[in-house]
Amino acid sequence: MLVALYARHSTDKQQGSAEDQINRCAAFCRQQGYRVVEAYRDEALSGAHMLNRPGIQALLTAAIDGDFERVITEDLSRISRDQADTATFFKKLTFIGVGIETVSEGIIGELHIGLKSTMNALYLKDLADKTRRGQIAAVLRGSIPGGVTYGYDIVRRFDENGEPIRGARSINEAEADVVKGIFSDYLAGVSLKKIVENLNSLGLPSPTGGKWGPTTLIGSAARETGLLRQTMYMGVITFNKMEFRKHPETGKRLSILRRRTEWIQAPAPELAILDERTFKAVQEMIIERSSKRSELILQRQRESDAEKTAREAERVNRWKRDQARPRKTIHTVLSGKLRCAKHGHGITAARERSYACPEPGCDLRQIARDDLLDQAMKALGKLTGAAISRHYETDEIRRRREAFTEEIEALAPQIEALREKVMTVLDAIGSAARTETIRGFLDAQEEEIRKLRWEQIKLERRRDALQPKPGMIKAVLRIYTQALAQLRADPEDRPATLILRRTIERFDVAGEREEPVVSVHFNIPGVMGLLDELDR
Repeated sequence: MLVALYARHSTDKQQGSAEDQINRCAAFCRQQGYRVVEAYRDEALSGAHMLNRPGIQALLTAAIDGDFERVITEDLSRISRDQADTATFFKKLTFIGVGIETVSEGIIGELHIGLKSTMNALYLKDLADKTRRGQIAAVLRGSIPGGVTYGYDIVRRFDENGEPIRGARSINEAEADVVKGIFSDYLAGVSLKKIVENLNSLGLPSPTGGKWGPTTLIGSAARETGLLRQTMYMGVITFNKMEFRKHPETGKRLSILRRRTEWIQAPAPELAILDERTFKAVQEMIIERSSKRSELILQRQRESDAEKTAREAERVNRWKRDQARPRKTIHTVLSGKLRCAKHGHGITAARERSYACPEPGCDLRQIARDDLLDQAMKALGKLTGAAISRHYETDEIRRRREAFTEEIEALAPQIEALREKVMTVLDAIGSAARTETIRGFLDAQEEEIRKLRWEQIKLERRRDALQPKPGMIKAVLRIYTQALAQLRADPEDRPATLILRRTIERFDVAGEREEPVVSVHFNIPGVMGLLDELDR
């Protein structure tokens, strides 16, 4: 009888397993007087599905071609551990007149297919459960599952037997600084697009080694993936979020999100890069940004055709005005910003690379531009977070915040009155009396409520802009300092010049031509506006 041999093992740690199976099957064939035509094998491949195994697919092709009369294998689990696959394989071979025989069970019939394949499937399920239980136990003992998370390094350690201790991590300080910067910028309101542009401009490799993208930071909301959602950064390991199953037809491994109640979290304070307060503030901001975007989309969807046409026309007109506006060339950060401290006159260019006060007899005559630039750079370097905070604690700013609060609170009774009006109508007419006219009335009231609430939100944002959080001040100072460093390296750097000019109200120049003294009056709202400017 002509026979084919088949062997399979699951992992690369069983490298000699397939050869051992072939040898055992070959010895069995010699005892039975069978002639071996070919030996097929699948090495380091799971028995959970047959479509991803080239060895058994080649065996099936040869069986259909009539190359042999029987398949010999060590036991039925080598064919497959999946009940459906085993039954299908048996049906195909039976249809073309090829039998199956194993060293352990003998000639395979329907009874073997029913009982033994069920046992093999149960073994696979039990193995998966035990593996998962072991992984969970390892996590609770402090082991980190999966690959390397950005911000951490794998720690190579060995136990007393020389075996590697898996799952140990340590903080990568360089990457941890990048993580802190990303969280700080996001908390300050910098857009995802601008954050990744900054990272890529600095040449920093992403977690995958390529360029950064928004999805790298924000990931999936449903699965809570992405760098900004990584709980390990606050010293908490989150595990068991995903369940992996194989597609019944394709055999592809699919990830399925488990219920949140099944997620497992274990403390790892030694791996914390951020404090818990910062991490949770970012999570709240992620939700807030998402809701604002959804609200804007809904608002656009509710627009009438006339409102959409008007908005589009305004956008086009604004673009045309911007294009038609003459572009004034700005050579340095000083241009148009200099004032004589003594006379109050603007200091203008007198000749190439020099400035002068127009007041007759003033000591500020023919001041070298380089001297003014040197003094201006020193003055610009004195901007501090404390100075920004003091600006927003003045009586004028406090009064403006209070005025916004009063407007917000004044809208609340109007919204509540409309809601009570709607409820009164609903209670009076009941559900059965809701005609087309009544529904139109209710929809109009709901639309009015939405408009008032949107007005409240806009007022809240304008009020909050007058009381920036420490994280926002820190982020804007980082942007300001980076632009200042670029300008020091190249005083005619146009992007840095345009950025810094928005932060300057004026330079006051005192002293004499040989020793000018420059002080700067900062435009604090312009400083804070750098975030919005860079977000565009």
